[in-house]
Amino acid sequence: MNEFEITVVIERPVEDVFAVITDVSKTPAWTPGLTEVRRAGDGPLQLGQALTFIGSFLGRSYQSASAVTELTANERFATKTTSGPFQLETDARLEPVANGTRMATVYRGESHGFFKIAEPIVTRLARKQFDTAAVNLKALMEEKAL
Repeated sequence: MNEFEITVVIERPVEDVFAVITDVSKTPAWTPGLTEVRRAGDGPLQLGQALTFIGSFLGRSYQSASAVTELTANERFATKTTSGPFQLETDARLEPVANGTRMATVYRGESHGFFKIAEPIVTRLARKQFDTAAVNLKALMEEKAL
């Protein structure tokens, strides 16, 4: 299993950052390769709620079913895949800092099928993709586009 952490400081209050990252309909706006996130049910995101991430990676389309595994208002948001080409756990932790919000996200994953063959490359490219997502989220939030 591969694991890495990406940290970003966003010059917005914790409440704003939490609201954006848990509104999964907005996730494709900052995440390269992600085209849609479907969720089961309406209303606020709930612990255990099913999500489906749809996109492309390394030129291949994917659908990854996931579930919300941690949800603590203004502190933590985590998901884990339940099926798909990747086994991926994400765990975002938020904390207020002098100039906004520090968001540290740990990614743990393992590839399957086609992606398993190229796992070292997949890991490097996934990290680059998630780095880009953090930079995009920061930019969009600080521009108040989200």
